[in-house]
Amino acid sequence: MKWRPDLPRLSAISRRVAFAVSVAVLVAGLGSGGAGTSGLGTAAARQLAPSASAAGTPPSGGGSIGPPAQPTKPTPQPQPKPTGSSLAKDLGQLIVARFAGTAATRSILAAVRAGDVGGIILFGDNTAGGVAATHALVKRLQLTAVNGGNPRLLILTDQEGGEVKRLPGPPGLAASRMGNPKVAGTQGRLTARLLRRAGVNVDLAPVADVTVVDGFMTREHRTFGSGPADVATAACAFANSLAAAGVGYTLKHFPGLGDAVASTDDGAVSVGASASLLYRDEAAYRRCGAGRRALVMISSASYRHLTGSVPAVMSPATYRDALKSDGVDAVTISDDFQAQALADQTSPARTAINAGLDMVMYGKTESAAVVAYQILDQDLRTGTLSASRVKAAAAKVRALKQSLGLV
Repeated sequence: MKWRPDLPRLSAISRRVAFAVSVAVLVAGLGSGGAGTSGLGTAAARQLAPSASAAGTPPSGGGSIGPPAQPTKPTPQPQPKPTGSSLAKDLGQLIVARFAGTAATRSILAAVRAGDVGGIILFGDNTAGGVAATHALVKRLQLTAVNGGNPRLLILTDQEGGEVKRLPGPPGLAASRMGNPKVAGTQGRLTARLLRRAGVNVDLAPVADVTVVDGFMTREHRTFGSGPADVATAACAFANSLAAAGVGYTLKHFPGLGDAVASTDDGAVSVGASASLLYRDEAAYRRCGAGRRALVMISSASYRHLTGSVPAVMSPATYRDALKSDGVDAVTISDDFQAQALADQTSPARTAINAGLDMVMYGKTESAAVVAYQILDQDLRTGTLSASRVKAAAAKVRALKQSLGLV
């Protein structure tokens, strides 16, 4: 997520949003006794990642997700679900959505009330009113969730330090200057205080990538260093300070982007590191990836010697082999599913959840999360999305929420 988060942007997605709206209408019209959704799911899922015509949309993969492109048509409203549909509520816990501006939109409030989203990610345009205004915004979102009979929301933001942060204030240093664990721990404590004042309960930090090449992560000063042990010590000091103050932390981007020259924001990325080198550089995950308040963000790059040509977030090997070998059972969350790295993938959300992903994040447009929920709901009805996998993921999300005092 390399771009500076709060620069003005040009909208380039009017056709794509119009398509998303039409897809939502079509999905809403499909009953459980219909002919199935495989064809629709494939087409619509591809629209949840940016097309070549969406060059103006903000990047996210491996970097900080930027503010949304402004939709030119109303966001589709969540469709009614059968009363008491616990599986539909479970599915909602897996979705992380966003909206534009400092006030919650009617459509995002409707989705929160319906239980169609389990988390909200905030960007610079959401926090532009300052800490107190952000806290008031979050309070309204949380009250809406509770009034709908749902657990309170995970409220996430990128507060890494350096150029990547959504609220002014700590951390006052980029990760490259927090290699000393005492410094990292202090910055983590200060950051947690700021986030709690704003109502944010999950930081999408710290970066656990180990510098291997002079790639985009190094140039953006977002890594703690080039030694796996040093990175683990500093990253976990930052993470543990967040957790001690009641804020969730997110180690990212598993299994690592320190070997990547280019960002997954800009296109498909393949990492050629051997499995043993990847394991070596996962030291931070082994040290603090099993905490009660831990999340792990899964990379959208592919890893030649682990996942082949499949992006890590969509590969069962990531969850079955790599994470398990590190002893990690934290909630797994995607990077932005609207990033260019996933633009050509078919049904990426369904594939990723079936593979082992717990939460799918849409960081550019509000409509993408709404449409994703509707498509995945149909996938549940047709059996192409595993009900047991959805239930297991939702249970993990609720356990995280409980550790944060949200349930």
